[in-house]
Amino acid sequence: MFDYIVIGAGSAGCVLAARLSEDPSNKVLLLEAGPNDKHPMIHMPGGAAEVLKSKTLNWQNYSVPQKNLNNRRLYVPRGKMLGGSSSINGMVYIRGHASDYDDWAEAGNTGWAYKDVLPYFKKSENNVRGANDFHGVGGGLNVIDAPSQNILFDRFIEAGVELGHPRCDDFNGADQEGFGRFQATIRNGRRCSSAVAFLTPQVRKRPNLTILPGAHVKQIIINTDKVIGVEYLQGRKLERAMVSKEVVVSAGAIKSPQILQLSGVGHAEDLKKAGVVLKVELPGVGRNLQEHLDVVLNYTCTQPITLNGPATKLHLQAKTAMDYFLFNKGIATCNQIEGGAFVKSSPELSRPDIQMHFVPVLMTGLIDPVPKQDGVTVHACKLRPESSGTIMITSSDPKDEPLIDFNFCSTEGDWQTLIKCYELCRDLMAAKAWGDLIGGSWRPDHELHKEEDIREFIRNHADTVYHPVGTCKMGSGEDAVVDHELKVRGVQGLRVADASIIPKLIGGNTNAPAIMIGEKCADMMLNH
Repeated sequence: MFDYIVIGAGSAGCVLAARLSEDPSNKVLLLEAGPNDKHPMIHMPGGAAEVLKSKTLNWQNYSVPQKNLNNRRLYVPRGKMLGGSSSINGMVYIRGHASDYDDWAEAGNTGWAYKDVLPYFKKSENNVRGANDFHGVGGGLNVIDAPSQNILFDRFIEAGVELGHPRCDDFNGADQEGFGRFQATIRNGRRCSSAVAFLTPQVRKRPNLTILPGAHVKQIIINTDKVIGVEYLQGRKLERAMVSKEVVVSAGAIKSPQILQLSGVGHAEDLKKAGVVLKVELPGVGRNLQEHLDVVLNYTCTQPITLNGPATKLHLQAKTAMDYFLFNKGIATCNQIEGGAFVKSSPELSRPDIQMHFVPVLMTGLIDPVPKQDGVTVHACKLRPESSGTIMITSSDPKDEPLIDFNFCSTEGDWQTLIKCYELCRDLMAAKAWGDLIGGSWRPDHELHKEEDIREFIRNHADTVYHPVGTCKMGSGEDAVVDHELKVRGVQGLRVADASIIPKLIGGNTNAPAIMIGEKCADMMLNH
């Protein structure tokens, strides 16, 4: 018997387990389907690409064919270990726009305005810039300034200024708009995942905290309308843990709705098709799936200052490994996603609606082979898409993958902004600020000008940014799954706390918001 059970040791789940177990009288169980986070490549900031190739550490899901993207199935990586996706992500520290959270509050989610959530962002944070109105120190999540000295990041910012955009010194400060350098969740040259930040060695040794890796949740046990425990598989053995107070589902935007549906919480018709007995009718479970769709262009570089050489040449790979493992220095200590921008597709907008990521490596997909050609990659996505999709189970077997349908580009508004994303990347890379460093576009379809040609490029090449949210929506309407206290409607003793509760996709990366959600949920549960 436990007081609290947390399902999923990801960005939010690690925070919850740490905070709930601070009181030695609380007996806490943390269940994680994946293994411990001991693999050395997890902790190397430059090793993320290798971790993503592992089926042991990554769920490696795929979407259903996307009808508006020439029926392509898109890759959906999700972390499967302590730290969850914070153990495989790009370590970019972004919170989103302040007005995003004010929108949540105005929609009826009391206590989720920017002024309400800012203290939780600051509580988690140990920012190298020190404490001020926007940042905190002393928290477990270490946030540093971009460590790489690669000149290409400076040229990226200068190119943005040349196109008429402002500079931005702090994307999480007073004004998000402009070109600048991202901060990163890195500590002493190593990834600072949520597990590293909050499940410290001291926390892991707490006698009142039990952490179970390799525990694949089968279902939440619901007696009438009250949660009494959790069933999970360890190997082939079915185990059961009982709970006296609350269960919190923190398995992410893909797995959290899947677990609710497997437990009989969801839309009656969806569950009937999957052969699951309905316990609580909640039509919104698995709906409202939102994700950033990325336009990605590649350009060659005239000098060997990109990551293509170290990624493809044996002697440079050896040097990178030696620098990192022996001396804790070099490019492997950097996350390399350090140049970024938030811009408006139209000047009359009140806030940026496009985000850019710049990477000094010519690459296509995350797990595709890296070309030997030196080059760079520039990304741009629409921050608040109008399109939304679904997560649906297909059976009562927890190990069967759910159907993931983003329903991308289902509105003309999304198309128009994505076309502007393409044009922004194309025009930016033609700026004089690059000097002689950029040789030209890697492929002919990176220099298109006709709208229909650009649309076809997007259909063939657009990809996700790995920011799924919204499938256990917070709100008060019929489509809401949790209320403003993150309590699942119609079920006693059950909450959801992760990116799945986000009602509307924020303007930025989603790791920091997920950690904030874990912090705030723990405070609500403990009545702080």
